[in-house]
Amino acid sequence: MTEEKPVVNSEELNKPNTLGDSLKEWWSSDAYKEMQKVHQESLEKAVGKYFMLPESDKLDMVQAICYIMCKAEQEGTSHRGLQDALGIYPAGFWISELMTVHNSLWSYYHDQKQEKELKDDLDALEDFMKKD
Repeated sequence: MTEEKPVVNSEELNKPNTLGDSLKEWWSSDAYKEMQKVHQESLEKAVGKYFMLPESDKLDMVQAICYIMCKAEQEGTSHRGLQDALGIYPAGFWISELMTVHNSLWSYYHDQKQEKELKDDLDALEDFMKKD
């Protein structure tokens, strides 16, 4: 009979967890600060470009983006699927606010779907009870 080895080495369990310290070091690093700076500059550039558009182009862009996003989310798409629907995959991964919008819209449409399914189930149960 062979001896089973534990999945986790007991010596590893006794070592201090340094993840928090590693994250603090990263957040304090020059590389992280530079990444934040580049992100902010990119965001400001994009917003600046948007506000330089004529009003008719702004309306077209907002209408198109809202339609594409709501249609994709209503169909139950993933974050990657949303990027694909917008035609920005894989570069769209770096748009930080896109995940926030995706999660919000996904939750909204998911809740709507659950409410409809519950109503349909209750209607079916009511119809079943009337038959007796």
